[in-house]
Amino acid sequence: MKKAIFVMLSPLLLSSVSIQADEQSEVALKRLLSDMTHYAASFQQTVSDEAGDVVHEATGTLTMTRPDKLRWETAFPDETLLIADGDVVWNIDTFVEQVTIIDQSQAIADNPVILLTSNDPAIWDDFTVTEGAEGKYTVRPKKDDGQIQSLTMHFDNQTLASLTMLDAQSQTSNLVFSSVNVTDEPDSSLFTVSIPDTYMIDDQR
Repeated sequence: MKKAIFVMLSPLLLSSVSIQADEQSEVALKRLLSDMTHYAASFQQTVSDEAGDVVHEATGTLTMTRPDKLRWETAFPDETLLIADGDVVWNIDTFVEQVTIIDQSQAIADNPVILLTSNDPAIWDDFTVTEGAEGKYTVRPKKDDGQIQSLTMHFDNQTLASLTMLDAQSQTSNLVFSSVNVTDEPDSSLFTVSIPDTYMIDDQR
């Protein structure tokens, strides 16, 4: 009889342990990210398809500051610039001279990347956090209809060293950072946009 009761309760007990572990992982990740008020680094990006074949590579710089500001700039193979200024996202393609403008809250809805710059504690309710190998945390949206299925953050000596994103098309984007600066506050001008008159504007707000 005792064995039967244990068998019936085992899934509930395991679920309880899993929830506690996830909560502890979330607390640990929150602590690491809250200490990351500013972040600037160079990156090497590799995108692979479901079969593991490399479909894209890029290099550039990433700059973030709290709250809600991000600058993503690629230098190779093409020069592109994406700026999130806290209200809107500006996607600037210098090759075709076009700027796409998207409401920031809409662009990052259910996207784990928001945790890197947001100061809103309620945002964490939309995600689950699990801790893997030492220094690695995987964040998944509770809704499964978003573009990003999971985001794994790898910290080395409490500093963000790499990001791995799995998207809805089963492509994996791996970002490895170098020349990391978490001390100096980025110049505010990095998150402002000046659009030349010759550029075409696609405002999707």
